[in-house]
Amino acid sequence: MKNRARDGCSPRSGRLARNGFVFLALFALTTLRAGTVLTVDGVLHDGELSLDNGIVVRGSPATVKLPISSVLRARFAAAQSDDFQPGLVLTGGARIAGAFSSLNDPAVKVAAKQIAIPGKEIAWAIYQPLSAQLAAQIPRGKTGAFLPGGDFFEGPSKGGDSNTARVLNPIFGPRIFDARKKEIHALILREVAPQAAVFDVVTRDGSIYPALDVMARDAGGVTLRHPLYDGLRILAADLVEIRASASRLTPLDSYKPARVDPAPGREAANCFAANLALDGGPLRLGNRVVAAGFESAAGATIWWSLPAGAGTFVALVAASPSTPGGQKLAFTVYAGNRLVGRSPLLGAGDPPVVFRCALPDSAKLTLRIEGAAGAGTWAEAVLLRR
Repeated sequence: MKNRARDGCSPRSGRLARNGFVFLALFALTTLRAGTVLTVDGVLHDGELSLDNGIVVRGSPATVKLPISSVLRARFAAAQSDDFQPGLVLTGGARIAGAFSSLNDPAVKVAAKQIAIPGKEIAWAIYQPLSAQLAAQIPRGKTGAFLPGGDFFEGPSKGGDSNTARVLNPIFGPRIFDARKKEIHALILREVAPQAAVFDVVTRDGSIYPALDVMARDAGGVTLRHPLYDGLRILAADLVEIRASASRLTPLDSYKPARVDPAPGREAANCFAANLALDGGPLRLGNRVVAAGFESAAGATIWWSLPAGAGTFVALVAASPSTPGGQKLAFTVYAGNRLVGRSPLLGAGDPPVVFRCALPDSAKLTLRIEGAAGAGTWAEAVLLRR
């Protein structure tokens, strides 16, 4: 009799194994993830997120389904580094992480994303992770190679790919930079001039895709509408954030405070932490971990310089679990020296409160938690533009 099974697997058990694999793959795509969704009416929904013809928030006491059109910011995962990752930066502001084909091709391919971008739409080719602070040092109005240490080898590009870049300098002649030897940070081809979009979609690999529309027809992911990558599919497992474009919303955690005045008897470094708790652990809103925000100590004052047109401040606030029993905290917001918002008194264990207040035109935003001891969380703090 012929042996119909090998390695202890019959055809039927093989089918079961394959079916089990498919089930696990689908489960991985549809597993609920803790997050928050801020809607255009200023309401913050807090709970477990999934996709189903919109964003489903399973919270307490109710589950709601929100159309993407109503979303200002949906956070599916912890905030990522804002560094530019190896890949392409487009003239309109998109960042597409991943290996790319020859820059001399009429359409440059990013194979992992199954997309091709017209060469004239590429502004920068990134070879090593590049911080926003370092990127700000790139000379404007020039082309060439931006090198480690901040030097710039000026000249027109003569091509390149994910591994090398070629630049012709009028004085020093042609030079080939080898990215594998970390000889180059970025090849600058054109200026970046961010274009209007409705949403920005952020993924785990550091890509940022401006989109005219985002569709979430099923639990597996979202589909983007944009002239350069129309129909691009982003798997749910890769989603970090869907947010209104920068023309409509500014996440406050994307700005460093201008100044931190510490609580009496404490150092500033121990009074403010972005996307972390003050003790270095995960940031918590009450007893659950949240994706983004900051924790500040009672009595500390945090100062920001406001971008132009910031019209409304919105956050979800709660006393930190470390706040001593019986201690109540009030979260306050000042524009300039004027109090513009104050929360009810909150203690450890009290449910989070949606904090929303209008901001007058002012150069300074000040956040402070009033109380004798303890700390508080400002989760998903954003500025809604007028």
